[in-house]
Amino acid sequence: MAQALLPRLILKSDHQTLANVLSVFAGILLISLLAQVSIPLPFTPVPITGQTFGVALTALLWGRKRGFATVLGYLSLGGLGLPIFAMGKSGFLIGPTLGYLVGMLVASFLMGTLADLGWTKSFLKTWFAAFLGSLVTFSFGLWILSYFVMTEHLLMAGLFPFIPGDLIKTALVSLIVYRSNRLVE
Repeated sequence: MAQALLPRLILKSDHQTLANVLSVFAGILLISLLAQVSIPLPFTPVPITGQTFGVALTALLWGRKRGFATVLGYLSLGGLGLPIFAMGKSGFLIGPTLGYLVGMLVASFLMGTLADLGWTKSFLKTWFAAFLGSLVTFSFGLWILSYFVMTEHLLMAGLFPFIPGDLIKTALVSLIVYRSNRLVE
C-alpha cells in the first residue's frame, strides 16, 4: 500500500475514482500556477521558476502513480499548446529547457516512489527524496542545455545560479510534506 499522504486519504473516500481524477487535475493546476512564478536571468535561457517546487510537492504528497500522472498531464497539456509552462510558454520545442521538463517527469517518478515507500514520515528522508529529485531534474536539464550553451558556460547557465533557490524550495517542500503527514497521522 502506498504510504504517500494523498493515496492514504483517497483510500478513505467513497468516491475514489473521482478523488483520483480531481487530485491529478488539482496537481496540474498547482504546477501550472507555480510555473508562472518565474524570474528570467539575462545570462541564461533558463529562468528561475516555481515549477520544480510544484513537481516536488505533488510527487511527495501524491505518490508515484498520481504524481507521475500529474506531471505527465502538465507536460502533455503544455505540449499541446496550453500556456502553462514558465512565463506562459507552451509547446515542446527542442530547446534549452526541454531537459529540465523531462527531468521533472523522471524526478516525479523517483520522489513519488520514495514517498510511497514511507520516506515522507521523516523530515530528513523527505528532504533527501526532494534533493534526489532536484539532482535528476538538473542532470537532464544540463544534458540538453549542453547542446545550446558552450561547455565552459554550462554550469553557470544551468546549475550554479539555481542552487540557492533550489535548496530553499527543497527545504520548504520537505517541511510542508513532513508536517502534512504528521497532521494526518
